[in-house]
Amino acid sequence: MRQRNLHLPRGWRHGALALALFVTGSASAQSITFDARAGFTYDDNVNRTERGRLTEGDGIWSLRGDAGYRRALGTNHGIIAKVGLETDIHTDIGDLDVVRADTSLSYLLQPFSGFNAPWFALSAGFQLAEYAASDIRDGSEARLGVELGQRFTDRISARVGYTARDRDASKAEVYELRTGTLHAIAEYRFNSRLGAYLKYDFTHGAVVTGSPRTAKLLAVRRVVARDRVFGPNNVAWRLNGVVHGLRLGSKIRFSKLTAVDVSAQHSITEADGDNQWNVWNLSVALNHRFD
Repeated sequence: MRQRNLHLPRGWRHGALALALFVTGSASAQSITFDARAGFTYDDNVNRTERGRLTEGDGIWSLRGDAGYRRALGTNHGIIAKVGLETDIHTDIGDLDVVRADTSLSYLLQPFSGFNAPWFALSAGFQLAEYAASDIRDGSEARLGVELGQRFTDRISARVGYTARDRDASKAEVYELRTGTLHAIAEYRFNSRLGAYLKYDFTHGAVVTGSPRTAKLLAVRRVVARDRVFGPNNVAWRLNGVVHGLRLGSKIRFSKLTAVDVSAQHSITEADGDNQWNVWNLSVALNHRFD
């Protein structure tokens, strides 16, 4: 059995973990919800490499369960605490099968009354990830986020937010990643059962690509580790870069507790040294809340 030596989080990561665990641990039995999600995603570039090199596509089955605690702290603000467990199972690249455990806490405030009044949210979370046979990817992640949302009509709503992530690797420095993501989401409800959404993400910070040695990669400042998941000559390279992501999706509600989410996402990464790659994801997921 492989030995794990998971690093302790640094700096503000301690605060995010302590805050989330304290509230989650102190939740009482009332106002508790249970959610389950099962889905399938086809990812056409799992190794995140430039087109023209050997890209690897794979289908990924996912299962997730969450226990949530909701508590109103007043007439216009409250908290939501969650603990969750999820797994991804790859159809071909089994070494990337992963189990994740996480906890999170969100504080929500709607300072003004009324149907169209904006709301504000602060969130903190912590996650552990363990891969089937890729210990360079094992590690932990802490995150802090802020989001602002508003309903403009009974059909149209929008949200904007920013999330800072700090990932600590248990073995390989190449997967120690600090990133920030700005997101914007617009949603439209056709009726009580059918809706559509458009989401844009802009991420800056550390990115990882998988590739054999190339002149472009060797020419830039980077952190590397051998990554045998994609072959004996493959290397994981950590670079600085930005990622633009656009997702178009639809939510189909079958009942008050059950819905299906279908989406397509395209992302483009621009990294140091003119290294670029793009990814298409096609996803379908069934969500159910246990009453």
